[in-house]
Amino acid sequence: MTAEVVIMNKLGMSMAADSAITSGIDGVPKVYHSANKLFPLSNNHPIGIMVYGAASFMEVPWEVIITSFRDYVGDKKLNNVTDYFDTFLRFLKEDSRFYQENIEGIIVYRTFSDVLKRLVAKVEEQVEDDPSEIDDEKQVAKLLQREVEKQIKKFQNKESLLSITYQPFEDKHFPVIEEVKEEYIDFPITKTLSKKLCRLAFESVRSDYFSVGSTGFVMAGYGEEEIFPHLVNYRLEGFVLGKLKVKKLKEKQIDYQQKNYSGTAVIEAFAQREMVDSFMVGVEPHMEDTIFNIINRVLSEYPERIQKHLDVQLTKKQVSQLRVLGKDVYDSIRDALDDYQNKNYYQPLLGIVRSLPKDELANMAEALMNLTSFKRKVTRATESVGPPIDVAVISKGDGFVWVKKKSYYDQDLNR
Repeated sequence: MTAEVVIMNKLGMSMAADSAITSGIDGVPKVYHSANKLFPLSNNHPIGIMVYGAASFMEVPWEVIITSFRDYVGDKKLNNVTDYFDTFLRFLKEDSRFYQENIEGIIVYRTFSDVLKRLVAKVEEQVEDDPSEIDDEKQVAKLLQREVEKQIKKFQNKESLLSITYQPFEDKHFPVIEEVKEEYIDFPITKTLSKKLCRLAFESVRSDYFSVGSTGFVMAGYGEEEIFPHLVNYRLEGFVLGKLKVKKLKEKQIDYQQKNYSGTAVIEAFAQREMVDSFMVGVEPHMEDTIFNIINRVLSEYPERIQKHLDVQLTKKQVSQLRVLGKDVYDSIRDALDDYQNKNYYQPLLGIVRSLPKDELANMAEALMNLTSFKRKVTRATESVGPPIDVAVISKGDGFVWVKKKSYYDQDLNR
């Protein structure tokens, strides 16, 4: 896993990334602290690039791709950061070294296996919860088919990211789909279910769904016409039937005016961002979600509790009105907390960030990464975020400047 952060104001921006990379065999994680996740585009461009998630694209390491992209861009300077990313996508599509047709099967395999594994686990839970109602494999297959049909509809309602058609997909990737089915389904299935599983694979691959093997891509800095920092964040999966699956996640740009501090300062975290979010809003997101889930459950059960404890029988209309009231109370609590966090945590913090000099932007980015690393170190979770921390500052005048950078060799021996 990874932790990365970008901090921007009108003077410039800092980018920081940890060095941990996690791999594993048979479910046993192994963590190395030598990964490069932060790169300059080149000495000629005030642009930085960060990657998180998978360390490679179509089985090619990102470090190799980004190094090759430097040669592709050369000394050519573009108007804005979006133009740089569009050029990067064009580079990926045009360079045949990064699109090997036989690698497509890996994209299909990991996407479909992610989905099917989750559905099979869900069916297994249903069987375990009520084994008396399910006494043979045919009934299990029916349960699975029902879940598959639901999931197909969900994917069809999502945004389609690939303009591909079903039949060519099935013709090419049917062996991969069969391999996944054999891996996760150990009982006979009907031809109907088999066809639906093929449709499920197709819908998952082309829809707005990304596997754990996809990569987050951050490009930030300045184009020729930009005087303030600009950041774009995308998710990339890979090529399927010659089409690149990619989605824009967010875009941040420093503006001329304050706009409640959001236009003149930005703190944006990527991947494992819980400690950065905690620092920014005063509570860990997981804890906040847990609290609101409890509040929602209590409010949704309120009509039943009233009837039980007061020994009264409410009409359907009264129960419905109480549920509406519960939702209104829940929304009021949520809005009140958001307003409090915004007023007492987020806005004051951005108010400080907008006036920080460039060296303090770097110090803050490094501190947030160290905070995330320390949290992983003192908990039972795998230390999937760890030092050394790479830190860079980008400004319009100085370009990309390393503040801290690890090296795998002794620089004194390689002058």
